[in-house]
Amino acid sequence: MKIRYWLLAMSFIFLSCGRGADDVAANYGIIPMPNELAPMQGMYVLQGEKTVAVPSGEAAMKVFHYLENALKNTSVTLKGISETGKADICLSIDNSLPDEAYTLEVSSDRINISSNETAAGFFYGVQSLLQLMPAAIYDGDRKYEGRIRIPAVSIADAPRFPHRGAMMDVGRNFLPKEEVLKFLDLMAFYKLNKFHFHLTDDQGWRIEIKKYPKLTEIGSYRKHTQVGHSDYYFPRRYDGKEKRGYYTQEEIKEIVKYASDRFITVIPEIEMPGHASAALASYPELSCGLGKTYVVRDYFDVFDEVYCPKEHTFEFLEDVLTEVMELFPSHYIHIGGDECPKKAWKKCTHCQHLMKREGLPNEEALQSWFIHRIEQFVNSKGRDIIGWDEILEGGLAPNATVMSWRGEKGGIEATRQRHKVIMTPGKKCYLDYYQ
Repeated sequence: MKIRYWLLAMSFIFLSCGRGADDVAANYGIIPMPNELAPMQGMYVLQGEKTVAVPSGEAAMKVFHYLENALKNTSVTLKGISETGKADICLSIDNSLPDEAYTLEVSSDRINISSNETAAGFFYGVQSLLQLMPAAIYDGDRKYEGRIRIPAVSIADAPRFPHRGAMMDVGRNFLPKEEVLKFLDLMAFYKLNKFHFHLTDDQGWRIEIKKYPKLTEIGSYRKHTQVGHSDYYFPRRYDGKEKRGYYTQEEIKEIVKYASDRFITVIPEIEMPGHASAALASYPELSCGLGKTYVVRDYFDVFDEVYCPKEHTFEFLEDVLTEVMELFPSHYIHIGGDECPKKAWKKCTHCQHLMKREGLPNEEALQSWFIHRIEQFVNSKGRDIIGWDEILEGGLAPNATVMSWRGEKGGIEATRQRHKVIMTPGKKCYLDYYQ
């Protein structure tokens, strides 16, 4: 207890030492740091029953229920009302604020959060409010019985970037639905708003497609998994453990709704034309043939197995994407496009005839043709595609957004061609590197 009081005293000393505004803001522990934060005199004490003024509409009510649930492990109970003048906590509409912006005013007798009517700002204001509270309110093992003291403060904040994303690669390493929901909770806490759901890869197909049941019957299973990172051990070592798992369409709907309740859009990724081993193991007729046996891969590499650009393949992919778009309301559908070896296409008679018919000078142009065709289908459904920066090779599809992962060069080139870009350079943004 003495240590706690000592730390509290030290924080007040730091606040009074005239350091820069960023240093003052940092002491409040809000991540990401708000654009503007001004300390005020006093403290708001949250205890017992408190009233919350909630504007009409489903979105604002969603925020109220989120705050109510966040405080379920405390002695605080919240009651929603419509009368702003009498409320202890007030959610106030201010349509002069841009989307996702908010102001948060905490005084000794009231808390006010302002947002425009989209209510996303309310949600982010609530996240900042929760970060001002003791971390112990999240301890699931014991109820927080104490009074929650919130420092008086004035905050104005708005995001720098409209796309603030995080990706989960369940194609390679499946995680159950509960882990996905926990990940969404963490994203919400840090005001991230786009969940990139990497659902298919060489090592597994993770989404139920009703028209093609073998994708999950065969493609969601592998007998074991490589130990170590890439070729850390050679010869390769394996863990001897079966790996299986996929999300039913009902589970996908639950994930999408859970994310939406946290103002997060789920962007699904269905990989093509490469990273297709799991799909080809399920439906080998989608390949170029060439006498190969296709398997769900149990180690990590770039493989020669790619979709063959036949009419049957496009019928399959359009069917898959149709079911995907029925499950995910996201305007953007990620179609991969990265790490697509051309070895099979070079040997494939059909591919070579197709290139000649379409006047395509090389296999890079064939990949561009493939992506263009998929984009036209996705556009016909009122959606747009995202692809990794390899989709620049051979010519960029007209409406595509580029996700630049191999450094920043691809993103810069895409912006020069007046395309939208999501920057995710591997060395700075990827969390799969060894220390």
